[in-house]
Amino acid sequence: MNETFERIEKGLYRRQYKTDGGCSTLYYARFTCKLKRKRRLIPLGSDLEKARKELKRIEVQNIDDFDFDSIISARSEKTHKASPFTFSEWAQKYPSFDDVKRKRSLDDDVRMIRLHLEPFFSRCLLTAIEREVICRYIDRRTAQSLIRGKKGQSSKIVSRGTVSNELSLLRHMLKVARREGYAASNPSFEGMIIRTEKKPRALTLDEQKSVLEIYPMWMARLSEFAAETCLSQGDLLRLTDHEIDIELGVIVPEGGRKKTGAEQIAPLTPRAREILEEIRAEKKSGAIILNVNGLVFTRADGRPITKNMIQTQVERAIKLGSIKKFVFHNYRATALTEWARRGYPVDVAMRAAGHTSQQVRDRYLDLQKEDIAAVFGTAQNPKSGNASGNKLKSLSEGWVSG
Repeated sequence: MNETFERIEKGLYRRQYKTDGGCSTLYYARFTCKLKRKRRLIPLGSDLEKARKELKRIEVQNIDDFDFDSIISARSEKTHKASPFTFSEWAQKYPSFDDVKRKRSLDDDVRMIRLHLEPFFSRCLLTAIEREVICRYIDRRTAQSLIRGKKGQSSKIVSRGTVSNELSLLRHMLKVARREGYAASNPSFEGMIIRTEKKPRALTLDEQKSVLEIYPMWMARLSEFAAETCLSQGDLLRLTDHEIDIELGVIVPEGGRKKTGAEQIAPLTPRAREILEEIRAEKKSGAIILNVNGLVFTRADGRPITKNMIQTQVERAIKLGSIKKFVFHNYRATALTEWARRGYPVDVAMRAAGHTSQQVRDRYLDLQKEDIAAVFGTAQNPKSGNASGNKLKSLSEGWVSG
């Protein structure tokens, strides 16, 4: 039998249930409340002697017409937390905590739980999620193929970086459970979460022009705006008018950068202003329907643009154009590299991109040999281009060569 509930002496009952680790026991006081003339069941913990002493105290309180309702709810919650949750049960409760609700990545996290974590861990108790089980999850996921939306299963295997993102979420779910007093394991994730950072590359001027000819108008505006302002995909899709200071010519995303929370003060360049004016004019004429949430970048019917829509357009541009493989995030590298070519101060560029360290900013720079030659004037036949005639900020010394 998985669970039993029996009387062991007057007013004292014992509940026993099986777990993966063996058998658990809890004691309860069962009596009639003298004040309200109703039957009451109060949890007393797992220690028999302590339960007996607590029962005697309850009997004395009952004689004095004590109201037990207040302590029943508190003790029931404590007992509820001590009872092991399955992963599926916790997956339902996890998004309800305030700090989790505030996560910008919550929608992505919920999707990751539903599609990947829950199918594997669904019936597993939180107390039973140990390192060995997590290793089996890694083996299973890294043997699976990617699913590309409506395109279905692809030939590409799930990357180790993708699995690491899922493990980071699992670790946070267990951490929140322990923090809130729920029974959960604390496995070591050492060596399991592997970050495979790839240096972003900047798109050349020819590449940018090539993809603009392929993109639909909404995507062309998004990509140009990203290359001008260094705003991320997520911040662009969330951008509203109140985050844009037209007079000062800056954009300050609400809440700062998604990962670090650092404030970003992006420049509203002349081309970025032109794009905003084009959108405002089309909204005024009715060519673009106003979004109820005040989003700047939307579809023509006013609905939000999704990440999948952007990914589809990037893949289409790679297929139809003569451009090397890239992702939308490369537009941040494009902006930062161009700022370095123009000789903008490092501190200013970091603040404009929302970077908290020069090391992070440097990873986005994609300077080419032509840039170095342009600064030192060493080329025999200088060619016109992005780097020609520009000033270039030294990454280590902070000087400007002209």
